[in-house]
Amino acid sequence: MQSANAREVSVRREDGRTFILPLNSLSREDQAYTERYLMNLARADGFQSGPFAKKLTGEWVKVTEEELGILFQIYGTSRLKRLEDEIPLFVHLHGAGSRADDVETGKVEIAAKKLAEEFYDDFPCLIVVPTCPPDSNWGEQAESLENLIDTISNSLPIDRARIYLSGYSMGARGIGALIERRPNYYAAALFADGEAKMSWVEPVTTSLWFTFSGERDLAGAKAVAEAFTAAGKIAHFDGFPDHIHNQIHWTLAKTEGVYEWCFSQQSKN
Repeated sequence: MQSANAREVSVRREDGRTFILPLNSLSREDQAYTERYLMNLARADGFQSGPFAKKLTGEWVKVTEEELGILFQIYGTSRLKRLEDEIPLFVHLHGAGSRADDVETGKVEIAAKKLAEEFYDDFPCLIVVPTCPPDSNWGEQAESLENLIDTISNSLPIDRARIYLSGYSMGARGIGALIERRPNYYAAALFADGEAKMSWVEPVTTSLWFTFSGERDLAGAKAVAEAFTAAGKIAHFDGFPDHIHNQIHWTLAKTEGVYEWCFSQQSKN
């Protein structure tokens, strides 16, 4: 195949002759290959002309609900456009206290803020921080979150083996809902409190890092992490009996090695 568009492909035979064939005349396998080829071309061009091309400014940029179905902030620098490899995606879900109809640009929780300000040179990536509407929760917004993640992944050269989740409290329960819906999709998830479920052990292959305060079920979260490890999967547990719930997202973000661990994980989807 020399070139293709949504309607036809240009094919060159071994004798040098070129033919234009309707896409729907190809085999199902060749049509699927062509569709992947076209999607990869569009993703590679996403830095120049896609919906996010003008949003990678080196500053936090607010994207309204009207644009992509959910209010969120996005952070990326022009450096991403110069990278030869596909880029990781880091999605952070905030706690219940940050639910809002609007958001002050650049005001994000510590996990996303620290990554952008202190670790970005080591781990260049696209950072996305959605805002949950009032009177809702992340579990109710799971479909909107998946649509956002998929839109970004289809519009930019995102490394689908390196999509990372982070969440605090209600946000940690939200990333739990996401991995329940797609148990083999995400590379790693960072939980600051929230919950840990033993029902995840069998289906989920996402690597998990639990940081829990003394106001949550420390023993339960530790048991889940140990069960993951026993099943040959990757899970880490840090329990802080003397920490209160409101401290724990700061504790996670400041844990030495947590970002290195996160960005070293890869999914096998």
